[in-house]
Amino acid sequence: MIVDNKTRKSKIIEAINACENPYILQQVEKILRRNGALILLEKMVKEYPFLLKEATPLDKVVKTHLPRPVNNRISRYDSFARPVFFFLSLLMLILAGVILNPISHDPGNLEIVIFQDLVVKIYVIGWLLYLLDYITVLVLAGKNKNKLAASEFIFRFLALIFPPFRLASRHIQKVELTWLPFYGWCKGNEGLLKHLKQRFSIPMIIIALLIIPVLLVEWKFYEEVSALLQADLSFWLDIVQAFIWMAFAFEFILMFSISNDKKDYIIQNWIDVLIILLPFIAFIRSLKIVRIARITHLTRGYKLRGLLMKARQGFIFASFFYRILTLRPGFQIKNLKKKLEKNQKEREKIEEDLVELYRALKA
Repeated sequence: MIVDNKTRKSKIIEAINACENPYILQQVEKILRRNGALILLEKMVKEYPFLLKEATPLDKVVKTHLPRPVNNRISRYDSFARPVFFFLSLLMLILAGVILNPISHDPGNLEIVIFQDLVVKIYVIGWLLYLLDYITVLVLAGKNKNKLAASEFIFRFLALIFPPFRLASRHIQKVELTWLPFYGWCKGNEGLLKHLKQRFSIPMIIIALLIIPVLLVEWKFYEEVSALLQADLSFWLDIVQAFIWMAFAFEFILMFSISNDKKDYIIQNWIDVLIILLPFIAFIRSLKIVRIARITHLTRGYKLRGLLMKARQGFIFASFFYRILTLRPGFQIKNLKKKLEKNQKEREKIEEDLVELYRALKA
């Protein structure tokens, strides 16, 4: 261990002498300043050498058009079913957008009621296909005694609750693989996530931008535009907002599936999460109100739904503003610097916790 440390030390000194990068030198200087506070870690790593084990580096290589997994019967089935269910899930997301988003705030509009009733029936028929797929996977796995990826199997179960989640599914056995249009089978890693973020950046800004004319028409020019077009303006405004919701939901589900740190992705994109969840809350609240026969409660229900939809509009506008800011290099640099500082503080806190734990173990 002593020889290894001496060799490592001499290599580090040589590397520092050859380094001219002020950022790297600053990081080394910070670590050396903490040497006194972390003196007990020297003893700790001798007793627990796994602390010196290097973490797996981030996989930033975009790997697309990979061979289709066909190792066994269930693998062949899932390789065939994944592209089919991707497009079916996209259709189910559109149907969910129609059901969850208020296409008309007037509960007495018979045409809208009939239309949404038809959409619900189609949605239920589609849901039966997901149930059939789930049972098929169970039967094939049982017959052939194939091992399934537990995380993906749980995700398939969640897709029975909300079928558009199936957009985010991966291969049932080779969970590192996913299927995307134009890319074929891909490896879900940091490289693919970054690539798709860049591809979605401008289109999502344009889609979020649609909320501005919606708000202007609703708040300022509703009567004028309605008279000019001689049409049910509220219907078209609701359609636009439903489309915006579907775009946000599609992007989030897809990115969520590719991200390997899903909890971190949710925290970073909390505005998008609220945009997606608010129609669910409004829909559930409306269902509860509809069960009550009193007309006053019905009125309150639709007022609450309208209020939640207004909140969603605000979050969409906030998301648009934030996405615009992230295109500016200066904002990106400041934002990343804050993340670096936060990461450094978290690292220092964890190191201090390790020292305290070691002290407690020895005591």
